Amino acid sequence: MAAMQVLGIYGGQDANGLTATVVRTILGAVQAPATSTFIDLNDYDLHPETPNRPNPDLDKLAAQLQAADIWVFGAPTYYTTIPGQLKQFFDVMRHRWTRMTKAGDSLPNGVFADKHYVSVTSCFAPTWDNIFTGQTDLTLRAIDGAMTLAGVHKITELVCPNTWRQRTPTERKLARARQIGAELSHYQRKDDETLKRYVLLFFMIAVMALATMGIQQLFSALTATFWLRYASFVVIFFVLLAIILHVMTFMRHKRA
Repeated sequence: MAAMQVLGIYGGQDANGLTATVVRTILGAVQAPATSTFIDLNDYDLHPETPNRPNPDLDKLAAQLQAADIWVFGAPTYYTTIPGQLKQFFDVMRHRWTRMTKAGDSLPNGVFADKHYVSVTSCFAPTWDNIFTGQTDLTLRAIDGAMTLAGVHKITELVCPNTWRQRTPTERKLARARQIGAELSHYQRKDDETLKRYVLLFFMIAVMALATMGIQQLFSALTATFWLRYASFVVIFFVLLAIILHVMTFMRHKRA
């Protein structure tokens, strides 16, 4: 089995800043025989390519992406979303990892189907502010959206809030970065999580149905007739589903 290769991809204004430092810390914790490489997107010409205007830098980036098993994206949160460097990278690389259908849908083209990724971001917002307002969410969603289109699997994410006037990341974040790097060294690829999703969906529905029936038992009037029992079950089940989906959306990204 070939040694794991980890590629750090930094898309921001300062390749020596906090976010880049965290990415480099992750890469530095990668253990042999696994290897790691850091690239700064500012060093590449990210203009779109056309038949009359090829872009050798995109060929170079595509080759680096293909050679690596895991990509670690570093993107500071600017104006609540990803920096222009990373957005441009996603835009100009889109046709290399997606295909278009006649209906206009973008689907993975399969070239990077066996790849995995980690997201790293930072923001000035204090920890509790970011927890409740989710200022880093759009950054993480932008990365997730691009990687979903590419068919790439997510491993984890690392968020560094409260970076106003920080010169270096906190020791707690650096320790977490080192832990991630060590784990990536021996990461077991997960190429298909469809079964896992169906299992989780089954248990979620089972628990919700049980909770709904329990609530109905507390109020005997809700089960007086068949149609009343049916209607109350649908309403209660829907309310529980809405609450669970809201909680899952809120907790989807790490903010602290």
